[in-house]
Amino acid sequence: MNILSHLKRFWRFHGLIAGAISISVLTLGCAVQDPAFFEGTWVVTQAYQPGISAHSATEANDVLGSSLVYHADGAQLNQQACESPTYTEENIDSDQIATSFKIEGNALGFDDGKITQVELSCANGPQALGSVLLFQEHNVAYTVFDGTFFRIEKTL
Repeated sequence: MNILSHLKRFWRFHGLIAGAISISVLTLGCAVQDPAFFEGTWVVTQAYQPGISAHSATEANDVLGSSLVYHADGAQLNQQACESPTYTEENIDSDQIATSFKIEGNALGFDDGKITQVELSCANGPQALGSVLLFQEHNVAYTVFDGTFFRIEKTL
């Protein structure tokens, strides 16, 4: 009888510990979510106008140094606030860039690998600069606005 009571206490105690560890692991595993690659602060460093653009070269150069901030719950696009952003990601290739934007992907520095296009929609209406992103992780990134490609670099 003495052995049975010890076994019951042993399993009761260790069952509580195992339950607590299981709950902790599940809670921590669900709580951690890595941000998307494009989330963070980006700075416009270069303007590229491959053809017809709504901007003059001077207007495009005026955008250099502007910041674009992307987060899951908001975005700040060159002094314009974006409320309740919705990000739509799509993997495309160089041929789709040529079709959609009338420029070859390698002219912008993209290699033959996967290119990600992110389109941003805001609850407070359409945004301008920064609402379309084209990037290859750890390679090159652009935002497109009115026919001008603005190279952007992520800050640390």
